[in-house]
Amino acid sequence: MESQSVTSEVERKPVSDSGGLTVAFQPIADIAASRVYAYEAIIRGRGGETAGQIFDSLPPETRATFDQRCAAGAIRWAMAAGLGTSGARLLIPVQAQSIGAPAEHLEPILRVSRHAGLIAERLIFGLEGYRDLPGNKLAEIIDVHRKAGPLTAFIGLGPNHAGLALCGRYLPDLVKLESELVSAIASSWSRRLVLEDLTPRIRQLGLKVIATGVDSEPVLQRLRSFGITLVQGEEIASPAERTLPTPALRRDAA
Repeated sequence: MESQSVTSEVERKPVSDSGGLTVAFQPIADIAASRVYAYEAIIRGRGGETAGQIFDSLPPETRATFDQRCAAGAIRWAMAAGLGTSGARLLIPVQAQSIGAPAEHLEPILRVSRHAGLIAERLIFGLEGYRDLPGNKLAEIIDVHRKAGPLTAFIGLGPNHAGLALCGRYLPDLVKLESELVSAIASSWSRRLVLEDLTPRIRQLGLKVIATGVDSEPVLQRLRSFGITLVQGEEIASPAERTLPTPALRRDAA
């Protein structure tokens, strides 16, 4: 009953239809396969506020619904823009603290996704603030996602290796590196050494790595040398509102 009312609200009032909020999409490219692996949905407020900033300004009782409506809006706009025929996944950032009971949080989003024609296996939920959750909650979220079909990504692994232990303990499907770490590797020897050390550790856990903050060809070449093939940033393509940008990709040399 309560979950049905939340579901109907999420379906009836996607966040992109109100409050001056917009949804933009930025591709995550697989440079080994020369294709778009996923599109990330980016929610922005009227003044350019991030979804996280908006989330923090809301009263606690409305935060979960806000995150669900963001997800619903992202799915609808992505499908309207052609995601269904693209073959790419959709990465939806989620504020980890908004998730109460993981199954109840996920259910209305999956109902919107099914109605839009997007199977659950093509969804990725990127957990923002995952380091602030109790371990049992983190494990439950990943388990619920895995059983229902979506992948889970931990967002924000930085130069001090913060979050790496949690990756090893709870094993999400993907981990997204902080842009500040990635964008500096072409000019900073210390950051390059950090990433060179970090990458094989993540791979040993069986996780895929997404490098965001790829803002130049030298950075892209460094990532290639580390064997990182999932990349995102201005060098690949800028975010675009309500459309799915197509990056110019070239296959890595054999």
